[in-house]
This record gives sequence, structure tokens and C-alpha cells, in this order.
Amino acid sequence: MIKKMNLLAILLLSVMVMFTVSCEGPAGEDGAAGADGADGADGMDGVDANAFCVDCHSQANWDEITGLYAISGHANPGGLGYAGGRGGCARCHSAEGFEDYLAGYEGVDLPEKTALSCESCHGNHTTLEEGVAAPMATMEAIKLIVDETTMADFGDASNLCANCHNSRRNGSYYADVDSMDTDGDGVNDYDIHPDSVYISSTHAGPHYSAQVNTILGLGGYGTTTSTTHETVGCVSCHMGAATDTEGGHTFAPNLANCTEACHSAVAADFATWVEGKHDDTKARMEAVAAGLAAAGALIDNGDGTFSLTRVMVHKDVFEAFWNYRVMYQDHSYGVHNPGYYNTMLTTAETKLGL
Repeated sequence: MIKKMNLLAILLLSVMVMFTVSCEGPAGEDGAAGADGADGADGMDGVDANAFCVDCHSQANWDEITGLYAISGHANPGGLGYAGGRGGCARCHSAEGFEDYLAGYEGVDLPEKTALSCESCHGNHTTLEEGVAAPMATMEAIKLIVDETTMADFGDASNLCANCHNSRRNGSYYADVDSMDTDGDGVNDYDIHPDSVYISSTHAGPHYSAQVNTILGLGGYGTTTSTTHETVGCVSCHMGAATDTEGGHTFAPNLANCTEACHSAVAADFATWVEGKHDDTKARMEAVAAGLAAAGALIDNGDGTFSLTRVMVHKDVFEAFWNYRVMYQDHSYGVHNPGYYNTMLTTAETKLGL
């Protein structure tokens, strides 16, 4: 009985399998592909990289810039020989020193030094989008060397110039010394009278870049006098449209840039007016220099030039001397800050009894 039951189960299972197989029909054919969707809108054309780059990096533009720079004082620094590698000077006298200074460290003597070059002021582009300007190594506001509590901020690339074009010393560097060590043994040999100042160096002065301080009306003796040039800065006059000898990367001021930017009302006779102001300032400075020579603070070379000497002078003579040196080392003959020049000259004339 059991065997019959098993046989019957097997037969039923076989019928079920056959029935299941026979119920599966053939596979259907794939349906037709749907139509393509509409194309999306074209994107904006990209900037032609080569065309954009050559706006600045063309051979003609490069030749012009390098040609102008070659005649500038920056390309031919007089102090590169020793100052370019000297720790206290290198920040402004060599490419390597300025790079170190911007990186946050300075004061170390440099075995290798080269003249300032394009890379000294210009870094890499941070973007290559249309409208990118020349990259600047820095445009941050600066602290004055002689007074780190005073900031100079011209709001543009002029701040890069300001890093080096500000005074290294104030008159107090000499005026506040109250004793003398004549033999360098660390022992004061005698006291300096309160009414006297010892000019202890034949390089006494604020250094050869007093421009920022003069523009701000600082550094000399007398009342501080501000100027509208504080809002103008350096680049608009010194680096505007260039001729063969002025403007652009010569850094020599082009008077046409001054008239275009600010002095259009007097453009026709601006050059004559500036020359007249220069002549007046030079005449007053020469009279102060002659008075300083008479007081022993300068040496009259007899050819219209004057030399410095180490000498003890009355503090009034020293203040006149310092004002003269600030103006001499600003080099603008009053243009940077006419009112302040008048203040320094008037103070010097009064101190010398001129």
C-alpha cells in the first residue's frame, strides 16, 4: 500500500511539472525605444584664455614695462652692494630681503642678494577670471617704522610702496640721548647738556625714504599738517600713463597724471605752477642749509652742496637741522605735503633766526 501511494505521488508531481512548464509562453519582444528628449540650452562661451592673457602679457607690453623699469631707481638700488644683504637694511634693498620681510621675518644677513624685480612686488594670480588685476605682493596697511602705533593706509597698491618709503628714525633718536660713551667701553664719559644734541652720525636723518611720514605730516618739528595727498596715495601720480621717462614703471611722477586726476582746473599752467613752488621751496631750503652751516651743523662744500658731520649743537639748531633732513630725504620739494613743508621750513627759519 505504501509503495502504491508513493507511485501515485510521483505521478501527480510529474503531471504538475508538465502543467507548469507547458503554461510558460515564449518571451515577448523588446518594446520600441522612446524618442530623444529635447537638447538643453548651450552654456555661455568661456573666455579665450590666450586672448585674455595677452592683454597684459604681450611681448609689446612686456617690453614697455621692463624698459621703463630698467631706468627706475628700484631696478638700480644704490645700496644693493652691502645694504642688500645687511640684516637691518635688506628688507628694502634686495629682492630676497623684501621677500623675507613679507614672509614675517627679517634682520638676518643674506649671503645672496639681487635687485628688486617684478616678483618683488607682484605675486601669482589668485584667480584667472575676466577682469583680474595685476597681483600685488601685499596691499595691507602698514605700521610706521618709527612709531608702530601709527598706521598708514592708502587703500590700494600704494600700501606696497609704503612698506619701504617711510622714515627709519625720528629726531628723538638723537635728541633723547643724554650722555656720551666716547671710547665705546660701555661707560658714559660725560653728560650731554639738556639744551644740546649730539649729531653722532654723518648719515643723520630719517633715511632716504621719508615720503609716507611727510604725507601724513609727521617726522619733523612743528605742528602736524595733513594733506589731501593722503587720500590719493602714490600710484595715481607715480604710476599713471607713461612717457619714455615718466609714469608707469619708471615711478617718476608724470604731471599729466596729476592734472588728469585732480588738477584739471589748472592743467594749462600746472607745470609752471609746480616749478614755481619747487623754486620757492628750494630757495628756502638752501637758506636753511646755509644757516645750518653757519651754526656748524653742516659743512658747506662751496659748490652748492652740503655735507654732514658729527657735532654737538644747540637743540634749536638740531631741530632746524632735522627738519631740513626730513625735507631733503622726502625729495618732493613740497609736493607731497605743501602745508607741512611750510611748517617745517618756518620752524627751521625761526630756530635759526633767519
